[in-house]
Parts: sequence; C-alpha cells; structure tokens
Amino acid sequence: MNKLDKVAREVADSLKSQNLNIVFAESCTCGLLAATLGKIPGISQNFCGSAVTYQNDTKANWLGISHQILENPGPVSEIVARLMAENVLKKTPHADVAVSVTGHLGPDAEKKLDGVVYVGIGYRKFESGIEVTRLLLPDKYTEQTENHSLRLCRLDDLLLQIFKLLLQSLAEQS
Repeated sequence: MNKLDKVAREVADSLKSQNLNIVFAESCTCGLLAATLGKIPGISQNFCGSAVTYQNDTKANWLGISHQILENPGPVSEIVARLMAENVLKKTPHADVAVSVTGHLGPDAEKKLDGVVYVGIGYRKFESGIEVTRLLLPDKYTEQTENHSLRLCRLDDLLLQIFKLLLQSLAEQS
C-alpha cells in the first residue's frame, strides 16, 4: 500500500470511529480526493461525495461563490477556499466535515500563483468556522521525469498533504 492510500485509510478509520460524514469541494485536484477515499471498502458509510468545481462558473453556479470574489482576489485565494468549504457543507446537510481545495499546479501559472494552494477544513458542529491552510508546492521533485511532470508530482504531493492535514484535524476534534 502506497503512502497516499495508507493515509487515506487512516482518514477513513478516523471518520468511522468518530461517526463523521465528509464532503469535498475540489478544484485543482479534479476529484482525486474523492477517488482516493472512494477506493476504500465501506467508505460509503462516511463519504457523502465531492463537488468538483474546476472552472469559476462552476464554483459560482454550484457553490454560490460570487463572480466578484472569483475575479478579485481570484479563485486561488483564502476566501474562495473558505467559501467552498462553507457552501458545500451547507449544501450537504448530512455531512459533518468539509474539505475544500483550490490552487494552481502549473504549468503556465502567474509566478505569484505557481504552486500556491489553499485547503479549507471545517466542521458543522463547531462555530470556529473554516480553517484555511496555504501551501506552496515545490518547483522540482526527485521523482519528476518527462513522463511524470511537475504538475503530476505536485498533485501527488498535494493529495498526501491534504489527507495528512485532515487526519491531524480529525485527531484534534476527537
């Protein structure tokens, strides 16, 4: 079992032991958080689904994020990550926890956004709101090759980091 599948299994076990249901709002991960968690047998007891909102119009139409915010400060921002998590939680009444992710994995990103990702994690039962973490992904990976591009390396790294952040958050909530 690879590292990603191992930490996803730990997340699934934590969700089950705490009797929590989770929902995702994904942009730059394109549904891979859901696909990774969805590989685990029995996860349907705790996994509600994922809103894959890759384009700004989808973020606006599905999650109610205003076009004004999507233009300024833009989709790769703390406020968009926060709103994605808040709104997917509102739209999924049987979910207890929401995770959102928005960022730019490259190529062709503006320098200030290249490798920048925001991850939001929030719980229905807590008034503390959504905690947003800003990540800056590296420009080079040892496993990077012609066939395994920087973008794919960043995606692998990001998925692992999100599941670790979620696992840590779940441990703090128990």
